[in-house]
Amino acid sequence: MRVIALACAFSLLGAGVASAAEPSTFVFDAAANAFPITATSGEWTSPPATFTVSRREWDGNTLHVSVSNAGKTYVLDLSRHDGNPITTGTHTGQKALVVNRNLGCADTSADFTVDRLDLNDQGVVTALDASVDHRCGDSPTNALLVRVHYVRGSN
Repeated sequence: MRVIALACAFSLLGAGVASAAEPSTFVFDAAANAFPITATSGEWTSPPATFTVSRREWDGNTLHVSVSNAGKTYVLDLSRHDGNPITTGTHTGQKALVVNRNLGCADTSADFTVDRLDLNDQGVVTALDASVDHRCGDSPTNALLVRVHYVRGSN
């Protein structure tokens, strides 16, 4: 029994470690009234999807995610009202901008959770696990829910 318990413990410890062979994923579910991504859902995986994830310190430490797949590009920018960098943890009532086809909507009361944010010595994002609840306007029926799992070098 102890061997099984140790094997399970090591499996769980290894589960949080990403490898370059692990694909990045962008999972989204947009309600019928959501904007600018409307009435659609999907899971984009690299490859063929391509991911750009970065921190934009020049505009308030925004965490920038851009994902392209099959001729479409979705952009998600997350930032805090106080201008501090995004860190791991749950952030409620913060800023999230979603862009699709050059149309965007900023939600100033978005909720997002960053479970993992790894940076290298130069501050480049090397891994990200986050979930976002974005709403364009005040209606509870216009939710865009997004989950991002990104590993640098996987696309």
